[in-house]
Amino acid sequence: MREVDAAPQKDSDLRKEEFSDRESKEAVYVASLSRTDDADQFPDGGLKACLVLFGAATGFFATFGYVNSWGVFQAYYQQKLLHHSTPSQIAWIGSLQHAMIFFPSLFVGRLFDIGYFRVPFATGGVLIVVMTFLVPECKVYWHFVVCQGFGVGLGCGFMFCTMLTAVTHWWKKHRGFALGVTSGGGALGATVLPIIIRQMITRIGFPWAMRTLGFVLLFLLVVTNLCVRRRLPPVKAPGGVFGFGTFRNVSFAVFTLAALIQFLGLFTVLTYITSSAISFGISPNYAFYLVAIVNFSAGAGRVLSGALGDRFGPMNVTIVMTVLTGVSTYAWPFCRTVGKITVISIVYGFFSGSWIALIGSIIGQMGDVDDMGRRLGVVNTLASVGTVCGPPISGLFTSSAVGYKGVGYFAGTALLVSAAVIIISRWLAVPGVWQRY
Repeated sequence: MREVDAAPQKDSDLRKEEFSDRESKEAVYVASLSRTDDADQFPDGGLKACLVLFGAATGFFATFGYVNSWGVFQAYYQQKLLHHSTPSQIAWIGSLQHAMIFFPSLFVGRLFDIGYFRVPFATGGVLIVVMTFLVPECKVYWHFVVCQGFGVGLGCGFMFCTMLTAVTHWWKKHRGFALGVTSGGGALGATVLPIIIRQMITRIGFPWAMRTLGFVLLFLLVVTNLCVRRRLPPVKAPGGVFGFGTFRNVSFAVFTLAALIQFLGLFTVLTYITSSAISFGISPNYAFYLVAIVNFSAGAGRVLSGALGDRFGPMNVTIVMTVLTGVSTYAWPFCRTVGKITVISIVYGFFSGSWIALIGSIIGQMGDVDDMGRRLGVVNTLASVGTVCGPPISGLFTSSAVGYKGVGYFAGTALLVSAAVIIISRWLAVPGVWQRY
């Protein structure tokens, strides 16, 4: 009798399991639809999106603005604190700073995609502030390498990729403009901070100048951590941390190579603009302001190129801007009067600012938003090799017979080669001259 009763019971249990399984699949399907809807419905405005944009711009002010002020430190260290070191050796500190911004991007970008970004983001802010307070305590060359090169650079690197990726979660139609505003915050910081640092060094000395800067950065980075947030739920896109599958997209792989070559020459003029002007006979009191002039002009270039990228395609605009950056880099060593070097600073700054503004839009159109952080991280991490090598290689020319002309030739050639490789990447993605991409 029990065996007869057991059969209906088994049938009932099977039906319950099938119903439960079907219900679970329907729930997953509905969740995936909701995820797709969320991804397609970008706010492109509103209070939350604007707060994220404000926080990212503030963060760029305190990170990229700080690092792009290196020209002031390069000249000051050559004249004062590290005058026994060669310009190329001192340039390694600034190069490490720039490289460390991009090097952790693969790791940080992947953490952002899967939902773990707040801890590394906040850690980056703490690291920047602590290392800035430690710089005045540095006595010998390797102290500066550790604190200002690795320490400040890594702190900025833990925040850089996250800020760009977070903005792409909130803006799509006007993404280029939004990223232009974000990177424009860095240009504003790199305009204001060199002036402030220079004035404080003159009035209160280098140690207290750096301590005051540390307090300013602390305030700015607290604001950044309060404002920057992700919009879409975490997604673990297949491919692991490195996502080697992304390189099956040949256009993406070629663009990554272009980024590496670009970084061999992109930051060279910014590194040597002050020290070169002093060597040309221009007053140090004026030469120290050239970094601010370059970065102020770069801010205008970033906002405008971002808007142009929305209209004509970010890669198309990047190609034109990179060519013009290379040409102005060639011209820079021949500008040896106050008027000429000021003009070339403005021109170079305007054109060179476009790269940081447009790279997020370019990579964003090469795949889904789900692994945007990882793709941006792959490009920036590999390109950091160019960042760490470019200025020191250029610095070797400063003590040679060709001098700063050799620096300009090397950096300018790297930029023009990069533009040619970007053209190849763009053609692989969208064949045709007049296509928007």
